[in-house]
Amino acid sequence: MLRSIGAIALGFLVIGCLAFGTDAAIRSTVPQHFGAGGRLDDVGLLLLTQLYVFVYATFGCWLTARLAPSRPMRHALILGALGLAFNVAGTIAMWDTAPAWYHVVALALVMPAAWLGGWLRERQLARGAGQLAAA
Repeated sequence: MLRSIGAIALGFLVIGCLAFGTDAAIRSTVPQHFGAGGRLDDVGLLLLTQLYVFVYATFGCWLTARLAPSRPMRHALILGALGLAFNVAGTIAMWDTAPAWYHVVALALVMPAAWLGGWLRERQLARGAGQLAAA
């Protein structure tokens, strides 16, 4: 149980650190694209943000699945559900910082990223089992 909690917590922290770190780097690199109150309307930067957050979330969920003592997909999806809850709260709190479509897409991508991370780990395990059986 403790190992499961640790795997989920570590995945959550990795995603958060990578996403917030990249956000900070972008804000300091191109501050002219951010309006009053930090609002971002630049479609290119918004799409870039969606992309890197999706990649980070997939990686974090894969990491959680990798560290999970059993049922990797279940652990990845639990992290996804936790991430979705935090994203809903963040979306409500920061609704005015981006166009509505951005928030809707961000919320819609959380669980697919979690599933993909879990699936990648399960695929690794299946390949490993197949290689062991062939040996």
